[in-house]
Amino acid sequence: MAASLRMPFVSLSADNFLSRGAGGHVFIISSRVVFNCPTDFNNAAPQQIEEARESATRIAREKVVYKLLMKNPHPHIARCILCVPEGLFIERMETTLQARIDHPAFEATSTRTRIGWIRQIASALSWLEGLGYVHGDLRPANILLSADDAVRLADFDASVKAGDQLLVASEPFCKLDENFELPVAGPSSEQFALASCIYTIQSGHVPHHELDAPTRVQRLIYNDLPKTDDDGVFGDVTLKCWQAEYVSIKAVFEDVESRFDTGLNSLPIEGLDHEMPSLLAECEEFLASEREREREREREREREAIKTN
Repeated sequence: MAASLRMPFVSLSADNFLSRGAGGHVFIISSRVVFNCPTDFNNAAPQQIEEARESATRIAREKVVYKLLMKNPHPHIARCILCVPEGLFIERMETTLQARIDHPAFEATSTRTRIGWIRQIASALSWLEGLGYVHGDLRPANILLSADDAVRLADFDASVKAGDQLLVASEPFCKLDENFELPVAGPSSEQFALASCIYTIQSGHVPHHELDAPTRVQRLIYNDLPKTDDDGVFGDVTLKCWQAEYVSIKAVFEDVESRFDTGLNSLPIEGLDHEMPSLLAECEEFLASEREREREREREREREAIKTN
């Protein structure tokens, strides 16, 4: 029998599917909520068993980080509404930063908007650093944008504590050592990823975009970095981050903020919290409905078994 994707809940199907990554699958629950769960299979082939195992490990890791963030929220970090055995209910956003960059209209994005993204990303990373963690896979695909263009840092399935070894290397947002080994997670690795994000936001393309991936990786290993002179706002910050000149991400954020007359215009945590009760109620209502569907399915199986006997 052919393998098929195992759904975490009865009502979910291909019609609810939103995206798939190394960490698992994301399904649409409503206009405000998505569900992130491990990839699992019915009748799995050997390689699919390994994929499912890796996915479950990643989601378990992400749960640890999100549980910490639920107690320590930040306005520019995606909000986890509820953790359940099957996965994570997360507030739904409009799009990803990568999708915006890939859109033909990105070139017309205002300088103010780009500066806002960079400030918000640096703020979120500094907050995460203060909690003892490194994002570990910072890149535009893992940065969400709300309907009003505010950043929500997401995808923590590769996050590790500072001092641990990184788990993934998404080029050109991670610098490998000369033996092509992953670096230790900390201010240096996170600065490098942030620098590549800043460069990508400001230029509209990744560093050394004209090169193939293997050549690009080698160039970055040996500190052959793109020019940043054209970026009069953050060019020096980008270069300093690539060269790991800051002692911490907090120091990067403070440098970024020192360049502007006003503080970061973020929605206060209190402004976010008022929505949480209704989001939580929506998730709990969904779960109650799914439990009843599962009970009805089980009752139907029992009726069919009685008919067969």
